[in-house]
Amino acid sequence: MTDRQSLHLRPDLERHFSFAQAVRSGPLLFVSGSVAMDAAGAPLGGDMASQVRAIYASLADFLAGHGFDAGQVVKETIYTVDMDALVAAAPVRAAFYAEHAPPAATWVEVRRLLTADYLLEVELTLIGDRGPLV
Repeated sequence: MTDRQSLHLRPDLERHFSFAQAVRSGPLLFVSGSVAMDAAGAPLGGDMASQVRAIYASLADFLAGHGFDAGQVVKETIYTVDMDALVAAAPVRAAFYAEHAPPAATWVEVRRLLTADYLLEVELTLIGDRGPLV
């Protein structure tokens, strides 16, 4: 049986919607879709570049706190309500992977995310070592 650990960023919000920010199973880490949200759950940034910057900064902190980094991302899925704006903000995203090989990636345009304030949501899959769960 594989060890499995749920990791949380905003426990109250995650409990309310019945999900974990991430699940670690063996060397794999599956990160739920992340939006530009402050600690209280309010949206951050009004434009695409600001939201991209906020999401990847939050992801970097979250990953580091659990012993992972951008170099271990093997798959990224981005859901966006505005593909043109995401393409224009691509250099902001690229900075997250600047020191690493980029992951396999899929970008999907959708009609809406959790609220109309969110312009994109980023989901990651990572492969780490087989060390102890942290």
